[in-house]
Amino acid sequence: MKRRFLLFLALTSGVFVCCHAQWIESSLSYRRFTTQDGLPQMQTETVWQDSRGYIYIGTLSGFVRYDGRSLTTFLRGRRENIVGFQEVGDEVWAMGFVRQWRMKGDGHRSPPAVTMVPTDPEGAMLLNNLNAADLPPGYVLIEDRQETNRMICRTCDPRHQPSGIIRPASEVFRSPLLDDMTPDRKLYIDSSSVYVPTSGGLFRLREGRTAQLLTARDDIFSLIRTADGLLALGKDGLYTVGEDSLACLSRHHFEAPDYGLAVRQIGEGRLVVADAHTIWLYDGGWRQMATGFKLIRSLFVDKWNRLWVASYQGVFCFFHCDFVNHRLTDRNDLVRAICFDAEGHAVMGTLNGRVFRDGQLADETEGNFFAPSAVRVGDCVYMAGFGDVAAVGLDGGVRRVGLPYDKYQFVSRYADRLIIGTRSSVLSFDPSTLRTDTLASGIVRPWCAADDGQGRLWVSANSGLFCLTNVDGGTVGMEKVKNTPSALVISALSSDARGRTCFAVGDTLFAILGGEIRPMTEAMPTLRGHEIRSVHVSPKGYVVVAAIDGLMVARLGDTLTDIHWFDARTGFTMIEPLAATMAEADDGTVWMAGLEEMTSFSPELLLSDNQESTVIAAPRPWWQQGWALCAGGVLLSLLVWMVTRIVVQVQTRKKMERLSREKEQKELQLSAIRLKSIPHFHANVLASIEYFVANRFPSEASHYLKLYSDFTNQTLSDIDRPSRTVADEVDYVRSYLELEHLRYGDRLRYAIDVSPDVNLNVMLPTMVLHTYCQNAVKHGIAGKAEGGSVTVSVSRQQRGDGDGVLVTVSDDGVGRTEAAHLTGSSTKQGLKILSQQIALYNRSNRKKIVQRVIDLTDDDGRPSGTCFELWVPADYTFC
Repeated sequence: MKRRFLLFLALTSGVFVCCHAQWIESSLSYRRFTTQDGLPQMQTETVWQDSRGYIYIGTLSGFVRYDGRSLTTFLRGRRENIVGFQEVGDEVWAMGFVRQWRMKGDGHRSPPAVTMVPTDPEGAMLLNNLNAADLPPGYVLIEDRQETNRMICRTCDPRHQPSGIIRPASEVFRSPLLDDMTPDRKLYIDSSSVYVPTSGGLFRLREGRTAQLLTARDDIFSLIRTADGLLALGKDGLYTVGEDSLACLSRHHFEAPDYGLAVRQIGEGRLVVADAHTIWLYDGGWRQMATGFKLIRSLFVDKWNRLWVASYQGVFCFFHCDFVNHRLTDRNDLVRAICFDAEGHAVMGTLNGRVFRDGQLADETEGNFFAPSAVRVGDCVYMAGFGDVAAVGLDGGVRRVGLPYDKYQFVSRYADRLIIGTRSSVLSFDPSTLRTDTLASGIVRPWCAADDGQGRLWVSANSGLFCLTNVDGGTVGMEKVKNTPSALVISALSSDARGRTCFAVGDTLFAILGGEIRPMTEAMPTLRGHEIRSVHVSPKGYVVVAAIDGLMVARLGDTLTDIHWFDARTGFTMIEPLAATMAEADDGTVWMAGLEEMTSFSPELLLSDNQESTVIAAPRPWWQQGWALCAGGVLLSLLVWMVTRIVVQVQTRKKMERLSREKEQKELQLSAIRLKSIPHFHANVLASIEYFVANRFPSEASHYLKLYSDFTNQTLSDIDRPSRTVADEVDYVRSYLELEHLRYGDRLRYAIDVSPDVNLNVMLPTMVLHTYCQNAVKHGIAGKAEGGSVTVSVSRQQRGDGDGVLVTVSDDGVGRTEAAHLTGSSTKQGLKILSQQIALYNRSNRKKIVQRVIDLTDDDGRPSGTCFELWVPADYTFC
């Protein structure tokens, strides 16, 4: 904090509204809280902070609590003078003369409940506030209604004394000297002594001893303990308190100690002292910090080193970051351009054409105005203006460069030459020869330029970013940078002339390193949504980015580090910075111009300051707590699992129902086809039997009638069965082929071969052999004039890790292709539905039925029949 205050005091001779020079006044950046912000009234008594960081402000009409965002008001509309606060356990006590108000809970979601408790249950004693302002926590000064019989008491634990803050046993100290204190004196309690300043002198009281007079001075008002010892404040200075006397440490005359002197320690070895109207800083010498207050009631320094001032004009919070605001005394004018000359003098150009040097008016040209741009080249500071460019020398003299009459947009520097921007070109001016050259023309509205120190001059304009090379001599090269956004104007561009250049587009910051452009992604979370107005790259390794509503400061290397954001809550109170060049003094102080005022600060001090957030974080509601999130995750997972399980079950059930319907449908279709074929087959068989009867072959007729009867019964009984054994299927197909032989006679020959090792109990699809044989007879043999043969073979076959039965039905007929021409009306529905039915059965079995149809050919490649193969696993199930 020491360097911050010295920086500020070097810039101003006193700050609240303290005139730095004739034309400029300066003020330490602060925020003032009034009734418009939520104070119950402007007359405030005290400021205090609890262990959680809340700021409490007591007024003559209740109190408020500040969480870094807004004020929460308590006791609104009640005339209750709150003169102090204490924290006891988990309660905060707001203390009035007659009553105290206890609060419990953080009250983030709603204001905490406030309970009233009398100061003295018997109503005889009141709280003294003026003399007790410097008492340590847990102690109060009590007096009767005639302001006599004063005694020091400890506050009572509410668990032991719920009806008041005092009780007889809580008394710590009583002395008639306490009654001699006037309202402007403040009692002080040290480790083993009580110091009582009165109009008769300063007394030290120790338990069991007689009061000791340390000095007879009548102007000692308050005391404070520092690393240098115990100090006493009097009307004419600061004194060290010895064992039996006072010694003058520093002379200083306070003009308004009528209401006493408030003192607080800020940082190490520094004191802030206030009389009724002025605040002073003591760090070995006296310097005025702020003045112009109507009546200062108390001072408070919070844990973030912010100074709070309770006054009858509201409450003032002086920020710990020490931004200093400066403005012209002429409110009809404003500073637009700032630069420091070679001797460190601040040169400023205004909107109304004035030139200031160290706050003194150096020149004024009517009808002129200065652009928000200034630069130092050699011993002169140059500022772009209307009509010409102004040059300010070390002697404070102002002259014009002598350029053609024009509106000049900006000035910059390249080596030892001045770079000037007009409305459509970029010029180079040599101060030593007074020669002006045109570097680039045809650039629409150039805004700013920067020398990167590596032989390149970067120029931003309405149409984008340009890179100029060979600026030192020869033909100047100009290239528009293609990968730079050109939809938005680049009005912020800065370089440290050491190879590091930054510019901004909208809310995005870019860096140019070694001629390569890249976005500074590390700054995007901080700058997102904040329109950038100005950028400054410091030779000391900092980058400063001014946005409309805040300021970003960071360390600049290959990347940005130590990024911090400042706004009105943390000291940067400027109203809208201008799109102007910033100026940096030799000591590292950066100055920038705004719409209403200028602001100065040190980036180094800002980054070394305590950057802990001054906003009290609201605790997350229960539904955002860790346990709630875990429980919610478990419940959500359980819900997803249950929904998924139900959906899968429903889909599985629907799939099984669909498969069952398909299976039943296929079985019905197959049964229908089978039944459809029975009438034709039976008619042919019966016609053949009729032949035997008519020609008196009774034995043959009887044999075939019995065979036909058995075949028909088996057909009707098994037509709805999905499967039957190998033995039953072979018997059935043998009957079928014998009956077909009765029809075709010698044109049909057949053979059935069943291997001995075949398990005859293995289940086959019902009528599978019949379907194959019927297809062989109908499409293979019937179309062949000389007839043919059908061979049925059943054998055992191992496939993979499974045992099974291989069924083969082959014929030497005309083949499938020729049969299709001969029997074009055939639908082949039997084979098709059999294949679909097998596919349905296969879905329910790990080992599948394998079906294959082979077209047989002779040695010349001509069709010579068809072969059907069907492999059925031994453990296959039909369901």
